[in-house]
Amino acid sequence: MNYKFLRIGICFLFVCFIIRYFNSNVLSEIGKSKIYGAVDVPELEGCLSGWRDEWEWMCALDGMGASSIDYKEEFLRKDVALISLSFFNGVYHNNNDVGINVMVNLSESDKVKMKVGMHYYCEEKELVYDPFYILQGESGCAEKYTDEKSIDEYLNRYGLTRKDVQEYQEYAVYDVVVKTWAKAHHESYFLERWKLKRCKVIDNTFQFEEE
Repeated sequence: MNYKFLRIGICFLFVCFIIRYFNSNVLSEIGKSKIYGAVDVPELEGCLSGWRDEWEWMCALDGMGASSIDYKEEFLRKDVALISLSFFNGVYHNNNDVGINVMVNLSESDKVKMKVGMHYYCEEKELVYDPFYILQGESGCAEKYTDEKSIDEYLNRYGLTRKDVQEYQEYAVYDVVVKTWAKAHHESYFLERWKLKRCKVIDNTFQFEEE
């Protein structure tokens, strides 16, 4: 009789583990672990491992409400200037939410860049693709273009399509963030990619502002 209850208990725990495992995904893990998981990813810049460094980073996050970590430039495609992870601790985001920010060089000579961003909302298990926009000019004083007409003109000028924009999103989320995190934490990239693909996606990529 005792063995029967033991087997039932083991089966119940196994089912709970499977449900919990498949309900989680790599972006949930990133949002929950923050700096404590980031220090194991060699492609991320400035992540020093040690109690004092991690404590100072978390104190800074608590104090400012948001903080970010950049991927090292040498690990990115040559046309991608920046990919960073953003973490939050404030009223507008759950503490386990995570953002992915991408800056693409469209033309270095013309000083034109494209900003692509995504946010993963951990509690809702939603991956939201933010509207992308164009920047032209020096950093800090660049002109920002958010209307459809201007954006399409820039895309045409530099030989890009809207599909190319979506490919930059896929590259950042899956080829950079998911792949590096899975590798660093000895997880299956293909399984983690599959789990993330199952979450709810809200695509606002082409929700442009009116002129």
